[in-house]
Parts: sequence; C-alpha cells; structure tokens
Amino acid sequence: MQTALYTIFRCTNYGAVMQAYALARTLRGILGEDSVDVLNHRMDPRDNHLLGKVSNPNTPWFQRWRNRRKFAARYYRPEAFETRRTKTIRLIDELVRPTPHLFKAPDELRELQPYATVVVGSDQVWNPVLNHDFGRNQYLGRDLPREQDRVAYAASFGVSELPATSLDEYRRSLSMFRAITVREESGAKICRDLFRGFQGTIPFDAQNSGPSVVLDPTMLLAADDWRAAFASAGKGHAVAGNGTVQDRHVAAYWVRTVTEADVAALARISKAMSAPVCLMSAGPLPRYSFPPEVVPYVEADPFDFARTVAESLAVVTDSFHGLQFSAIFKRPFLALGNLQDPKSNASRLVDFTVRYGIANGVQDIDAFRENAMPPFADPAAFDCSALEADRIRSLMALKEMLP
Repeated sequence: MQTALYTIFRCTNYGAVMQAYALARTLRGILGEDSVDVLNHRMDPRDNHLLGKVSNPNTPWFQRWRNRRKFAARYYRPEAFETRRTKTIRLIDELVRPTPHLFKAPDELRELQPYATVVVGSDQVWNPVLNHDFGRNQYLGRDLPREQDRVAYAASFGVSELPATSLDEYRRSLSMFRAITVREESGAKICRDLFRGFQGTIPFDAQNSGPSVVLDPTMLLAADDWRAAFASAGKGHAVAGNGTVQDRHVAAYWVRTVTEADVAALARISKAMSAPVCLMSAGPLPRYSFPPEVVPYVEADPFDFARTVAESLAVVTDSFHGLQFSAIFKRPFLALGNLQDPKSNASRLVDFTVRYGIANGVQDIDAFRENAMPPFADPAAFDCSALEADRIRSLMALKEMLP
C-alpha cells in the first residue's frame, strides 16, 4: 500500500515548500519513488498569493482588474511577484509532485481509501492560530478515515503553549496517532502537559521525556544534497531585482510583514558590511521606496531563496527556515524574534540555537531596529557533531514510524 504525506506546501512561503520537498524526497528515498503520495489540498482559503487572484482566468475580468489595481497599490513590483508565483507552482509540480486530485476542504479526506500510513508534518502543522480556517486544525487528522494509521514527523506548534480553548481538541486528536515526533523542545513540553494524567493510549511517554525532538526535514539533507538539487533544477546565482548577479551580498528573509524600520536597519547593515542586502519575504513586499543598499528579490522561488542564502556573506532573518538554511550552509546569521512575548514564534528559533550551543543566536527584533550593527552568530560555534548525530537519529525515527 501507498504512504501519504499530509503537510503544508501550497503557498508562497519558502520554508513550507522546502520542508515539503525535503520530507517527500526523504520518504521516497526510503520507500521508493512511486510509493509516496503528497496529498494535494487547498486548506487555507486566505492563500490568494499562490492561487493567483490577479491572473486566474477563472476569475471574471472585472474582478481581476480590480484585484490588480489593489495589488499594485499595496505591493512592490507585482509583475515580479507574478513571476515568482508561476515559478513556485512549477517547482511544486515538478519536485513535490502532489496528487492529481485537489482536496478543497478537510472533510473530503474522509472519502480516502486508507493508506498504509499517513505522515503528518512538518512545519507549523499544529499551530493553534494558523490552521483553523475550516473551524478546526485540519492537520490534527480528525477528517482522515477513522481506521487510518497516522504518525507525525517533526510537527511544530509554532508557539510555546496552547490556548486553553484548544486543549480538548488537541488531546482527542493526538491520541489517535500511533507515533508522534516534534520539531522543538517546546512542542515536546506541550505534549507532555497535554497528556499528563491521561488514561487512554498515548503515542509517547507523557510522564518522562515525551515525544522525541527531531530535525526539520530541510536538515535531513546535507549542504551537498541541496547544492546537487540546485544544479539539477538549473538554478543560477543569486540575483537582485534588476537581474544583475550579486556575487557579494547579505541575504535577508522576512516571514512577518517587512516594516520601514526593518528596511532602515538592513540599510545600516549593508553599509557596515560594504555589501548590498538581498531582501526576500514570504509574501509580497510592501510598496516602499527601497534605498539602494536594500535590493528586493521579489521573483525568487524557493530554490532561489535557498541558493541566495548559500552564497551570502551573512543572513538576517525572522524565519525558522531562514535560520535552518543559514545553519545548513554555515552562514553567519542574525535571527530575530519578539523575545518579550513567550507566546510568539521566537520559541522555535530559541530552541534550535540553544540545542546547538549558539550563544546569542536569537536577538529581539525591536533591539535590531535600533542597533547600528548588531552582532551576528558565529557559525564556527555550531556543534556540527551534535547536528550530524541528530540527523542520523531523526532518519531512524522516521524509518521506524513507516510501515
């Protein structure tokens, strides 16, 4: 029987697409190229960026005209973002290779013939805020056939604690998994707390260590694996918005909306390092007048993003996957988060840097905006032996969950 992968990938967020590619590639390497189906679903009705509401021929012409005007008024270089959108769709089709059938709502999954196993994860599949567009978190698997065997690889909650209103939903759903691994220590703690005193079957040791903490799928592939993937996909050098090669650049990647204060701080870093900042974002960039030191790379697809990081002098990012690729390619990095808010997404950045002994690995984003030249984390301090041991252990954990 086939194995299915149920994960986030139909979006313009670079990290989501890259983790889906890496996990699908790893599963196919273990089980066989034709033995893994990536469930093709459109679960986030807000994801208009990838759906192309500006150019979709199924949208009436007057709506496309109105949407194009709104898009152009709000975002920087909309034609370049359209290029990125089409490149991303092509990359997903060719490398992630989702199923031909598109599931448009979670309850459609109830009609599935059970797979040998459904692997849920990775990325923020269990984030209590992001994935409730259909009234529930679809990646908890409540809509899968009841008899479906299900496991989770490197699932992330994206927060350090669950809202009280979500506890019953998560407890009921996660108890139906045969095995669970998580991406962060904070996720392991959430699971331990969630099932403490629970009388039913639990897919991990809730009283002691809880679920195993494993690597994000992007880190199951080594730097040489990624470079070989770039070469096979025909990816060239990092380029700026004007199409010129940036042989010497600082890579910047923002998940949250880029502010003018962020741009000003990046311009200061550019001047201090005597290199332009190549700026990328998860969605469209706001319609700012960017200074010459900050060069928007709007048209970059997910592989362009990773190669831009690989070839950079250093990386500035508020993204978990920006941090992951900085570590993979051993680039000096400045990881940013809201450290004053314990419920913010900074927890997963902190978990990673603490695990590998990187001092001052994550800095507060407000302090970054005020600091002329904040210190970058030294990649030489990265515990490579610990990472390699975790890579081997994570692959073993994944293999043990499979049929």
